[in-house]
Amino acid sequence: MGTLPTNPESSQHSMSEFDIPYSRIRLWTLPASILAGAIIVSIFEPMMLLIAMVALIWLTMIHRTYARSLDEHRRRNTQARASVDLAKQSMSRLRSILDSADVPVIATDNNGTIVQVNKAARSILGSGRQLQGELFDTLITQHAVCELELLARQGEAGHARLELPVGMDIRIFDVAADPIQSTGGAVCTFTDITELTRSVTLKADFAANASHELRTPIASILGAVDTLDGPAQNDPEMTRKLVGMISENATRLDLMVKDLLDLSKLETPSVALVVSEVHLRDLITTISSPFQPICERRDLEIVTKIDEEALSIYTDESLIGLILRNLIENATKFANEGTKITIRAEAVKISVDPTNPAPSDLKHELGVRISVKDQGIGIPLAHQNRIFERFYQVDEARTGSSARRGTGLGLAIVKHSARILGGTIRVSSIPQQGTTMIVELPRCVDIDSE
Repeated sequence: MGTLPTNPESSQHSMSEFDIPYSRIRLWTLPASILAGAIIVSIFEPMMLLIAMVALIWLTMIHRTYARSLDEHRRRNTQARASVDLAKQSMSRLRSILDSADVPVIATDNNGTIVQVNKAARSILGSGRQLQGELFDTLITQHAVCELELLARQGEAGHARLELPVGMDIRIFDVAADPIQSTGGAVCTFTDITELTRSVTLKADFAANASHELRTPIASILGAVDTLDGPAQNDPEMTRKLVGMISENATRLDLMVKDLLDLSKLETPSVALVVSEVHLRDLITTISSPFQPICERRDLEIVTKIDEEALSIYTDESLIGLILRNLIENATKFANEGTKITIRAEAVKISVDPTNPAPSDLKHELGVRISVKDQGIGIPLAHQNRIFERFYQVDEARTGSSARRGTGLGLAIVKHSARILGGTIRVSSIPQQGTTMIVELPRCVDIDSE
């Protein structure tokens, strides 16, 4: 035996569904019966045809009423379907917009259950899985962010910082939570501020390192001047040493200021490039010339090996000059005495990084790979990822002689110069055996002109 529905609304709805057909039947039954009866009786009494005519008119009026009602019902049904289709299109468009955003977006209901996420949220926060139905505090476990989402559900917007492992890196997000008044839930957006945070930290470190590096030679100069003005006034030998110290530190300051100016220009958002044909052998000879005295003193030999196709390249001569000068200078400092420094250039096909393209007027198929190899003290593996940072120096360089002590900016200048040209630099080094610096610049070799 069936049971009656317990929901009053469903019962009322069911009754109305059955009432409508029965009422229609009642409306049609009376005039139809009269019409049929009048027609039958008119066989014996012709006057009944008049009543049959009235019943027919009555049926016609009922038919027209139902026809109008049916047309209205169809019109409303069409409008309802159009509204539903429009709502579906709006929802689909909203999902597409959310999925197109590279910022993770998560919406929760009044219980903290995730009800909507975009593609970036599934990829970055959910490792590709569907997040709908999960609790927000099971996905994000940091207390400050969970409390932020809870306060947003209670009507209070806010921000918090979230550190989250993504892939092999730790990313930093600024989480903004805002209330959804209509549902009592919250919407949270996760903006990746990792690079911005690192940039701020890098600037702070740069200021601290620069002040430290400048303070040391300035302190030496001031100390030497005080000594010259005091105890060393009548000591020619001490005076000579102090003057040499002042000259050495002043030269170091001059080099540092020049490197800082070079680095500042390279970090300008729009660096003006002058692309021209550069003859590598002539350029290397010109740049190597100032280092001949130190090569003679340390019995070093600079050997140049340039492929025929790479003799001429199209690039910015000042930037390629900065790259070569700093790499050759480092090699002459850290190579073992009595060894060779090998500078090699070869034309190769180099893939272009879409985030850092080559200069727009360079369309050549081949690029150039330039390597500067020394047989020296090498770089420990633990330091190789950091040598391109500003002011970073390996311990051997810091504790070595003043001849080896640099400004700590040379490799940072090389890195920025190569990047401006759409290229890269990497290092290959074995401690106590030697170091090879490899610069790759794309689309700068025109083999058709050879």
